[in-house]
Amino acid sequence: MKKYLIAIGFMMLVSIISNASNEAYENMMKKEIHKLGEAKTPEDYQKSANTFARIAEMNLDEWLPDYYAGLAYTNMAFKTEGSIDQKDALFSQAKKHAEKAAAISPSNSEIVALQGYITLGELSADPNSRGQSLSPVVMQTFGKAIDLNRQNPRAIFLMAQMEYGMAQFFGQGPEKACGLIDASIQLFEKEASQANEETLAPTWGKEMALKMKGICEQ
Repeated sequence: MKKYLIAIGFMMLVSIISNASNEAYENMMKKEIHKLGEAKTPEDYQKSANTFARIAEMNLDEWLPDYYAGLAYTNMAFKTEGSIDQKDALFSQAKKHAEKAAAISPSNSEIVALQGYITLGELSADPNSRGQSLSPVVMQTFGKAIDLNRQNPRAIFLMAQMEYGMAQFFGQGPEKACGLIDASIQLFEKEASQANEETLAPTWGKEMALKMKGICEQ
């Protein structure tokens, strides 16, 4: 009986420690996701990326910290006014975190969409020399993200961005891109209506989609 009680007590202790650890992780993530959403400058994004990287190191089985670190580096690269080499260095950091997230959670639409977003950034840093080689990769990656989850508004919105750029380049109308924007906004609204306020899952992108819808309506 004594051994049984000791075993029960040990299991309860492990459960308490595990719950406390999970709560600490969730609290750190919620706080930093909010900060990332409020980030404005490259410095803000760098701080966020650093924090998510530290969280990832402490939670090796969780894909979200590396996902958000990759997103922070990607947004920082888009925001910076530095050279192509400086942008590429940031996109390289973003890739590393996206690859770590993908190793933890393979065939994840959100991670694949982020990988496409990173490649789109590399293309946009030097479109004249990279357009021909990277455009098919971007389209293929966003297509894969959509195939993995057709309810993922970020995958569809990002594909719309690419379609819009391609239409402009080839002197075509934006109808396909704008149709995808409308579809993504509907999914963003559905996501918002179903999302738990405590969720750690990605929910970003709606404001960007709405801005692009404004362009479509001009």
